Order: sequence, then structure tokens, then C-alpha cells
Amino acid sequence: MLNARRNKLITTGLILAALTPLGLQAEESKNVSDAIGPGDSDSKWVLGAYAGNASEVYAGEGDTGFITPNIEYRGEYFFVSDGDIGFNLFRYNGFSTGLLLTGEATVLIDEDDYDDNAELAGLEERDLTLDAGLYFQYTTDMGQAKLVMTDEITGEHGGQSAYANYTFDLKCKGINLNPVVGVAWSSADTVNHLFGVSSAESTATRDAYKGHSAVSLFTGLRARYEITKNWDVDFETLYIRLGDGIKDSSIVDKDDVVVTALGFNYNF
Repeated sequence: MLNARRNKLITTGLILAALTPLGLQAEESKNVSDAIGPGDSDSKWVLGAYAGNASEVYAGEGDTGFITPNIEYRGEYFFVSDGDIGFNLFRYNGFSTGLLLTGEATVLIDEDDYDDNAELAGLEERDLTLDAGLYFQYTTDMGQAKLVMTDEITGEHGGQSAYANYTFDLKCKGINLNPVVGVAWSSADTVNHLFGVSSAESTATRDAYKGHSAVSLFTGLRARYEITKNWDVDFETLYIRLGDGIKDSSIVDKDDVVVTALGFNYNF
């Protein structure tokens, strides 16, 4: 069944590719990119960095501060943005679709990062995985609706993920304001890879847990201000309400996650 779903995604992508060889557009060719969303500049390259704080979903981990670089390439067909690699297949009158490759990593990727946490100590490391799939988006002057469906392709768990969101395109006194609302789905295999606890990993205080599918809700706000033609400052905050399949795990002790970040970027 999992292979059938993977083949369905791949087949759909091949059909779209056949209809639009080499990303041939159904509308007049122009300098656009599927990586440019509401509130973004229309620059092809973006270089910058973000600093922020995220509440960690795993038990005993607390909040985590972070500093991360931001490197984006927004080509008309090929793009690298938000940790994703994408290729546009078809674009017409605000509608666009293409292929997407993205990674999935957690604090459990390296035992050295959690072996001093009594609630996680003894868990096996979870390998980095890659997901591939399709995205669909529709953009208007009011905002952008987006649907992403992916399947794990590195052979670690064979699970699927999907999310749908709507980002509003607003502006107030020169500040781009972009509220977002959405829903994310993770299959049982995906949840089990990230939050499952095998019988060998269970302890007197940590029950075994076999993951089941989860639906999480999220909302957030992004505010971007253009300091100059090339420089901008970007503030983002995101709230995630975790689905039951995640919250039920014995290595999760939170119902929600909050992420905030402040960044400076150079656009060119």
C-alpha cells in the first residue's frame, strides 16, 4: 500500500512533466518563482540569518535557542527555499504545481544531544530522512493557498506527510504582514519514526508506544520590513497545536509548540 501511494505520487509528477516538458509554462514566460510567497521581495537571491527560540516537543528538553543561516535561490523553475528544493512543472493564472524534496531531522538524530536527558536516555538514534512529493499553490492579490504531499524516500520508515495552509497578503504602513493558518497530517509510520518507543526502549517510567497518524493545527504571523532596497528585517512567530498521535507518545510532554525568530536578509 505504501509503495502504491509512492508510485501514485511519482506517476502524477511524470504526467505533469510530460504535459510541461522542461517546466514549459502555460502563460507568458516571466521572472517568477514558486519560492516567492506573500510578503516576499521579488529577488532571485536572499542571504541572511535568523536567531530565535523554539519550545522542544520532546519530554525534558525545554526551549531551544538557535541561530541559523538563510540562503535562498528563487529561480523560475528551480528553487531552494525554507530548507526545500523544488522544481516547477506547470504554472497558469496564479496556479502552480511542481516537485519538492525536503529533509526531516529531530533532536534524536544524535545520541550525544540527549543522553543527559533522563526522559530520553536509552532511545535509539533516528536517522535523517528525505521526503519527496508534490506541491500545489494558488496565488492572488489576497494571499496564497498551498498544499504539499510528500513520501519518505530514504527507506527509514516509508511514511507520508502533508500540509495545507493559507497565507494572507496584507500591508500596513510599509510593513508586510502575513498571517497564516494551516493543518498538517503525519502518517502512523512517520509519527512512529519520530515519536515511537519500542519495547526495548521502554523503562519503568517510559511506556512503549507505537505511533498512529496525527493531525496538527498551526497558525502564525510574519512581519517583514524593507530597510532599504536590498536589506530587510523579518520577524516570525508560529504556534502549533500537536495532534493526538504525537501527544500520546510517552516521550512527548507538551500539547503545543511555539517558535519565534528575528532575521536580517540581503536581497539581490
